[in-house]
Amino acid sequence: MELQLTWDQDKRQRNYAKHGLDFVHAGEVLQSPYCLKLLVQMNAEERIVSFAYVMNYLCVLTLVHTHRHDQIRIISFRKASQKEARFYFEWLANEWHES
Repeated sequence: MELQLTWDQDKRQRNYAKHGLDFVHAGEVLQSPYCLKLLVQMNAEERIVSFAYVMNYLCVLTLVHTHRHDQIRIISFRKASQKEARFYFEWLANEWHES
């Protein structure tokens, strides 16, 4: 299934300069069978924080996104913090179930 990803081009460039990750690769997190998605409320908008271990990067990546007009709007894409990575690996070891 082809994901319909959108983003603000200026935000994409700032994110790449800060984190070294390009929004065009965000689908690697979303398409991972080991993706953990958490719903959060930020700035009066429901957002999704997704985590996945991505082999191409050999680390856990964090993706913040939302749904707008049947598309996935990318907000932020970065390497997970140590705390986020620990949380993700605990979830993977204790709660993840193959679909």
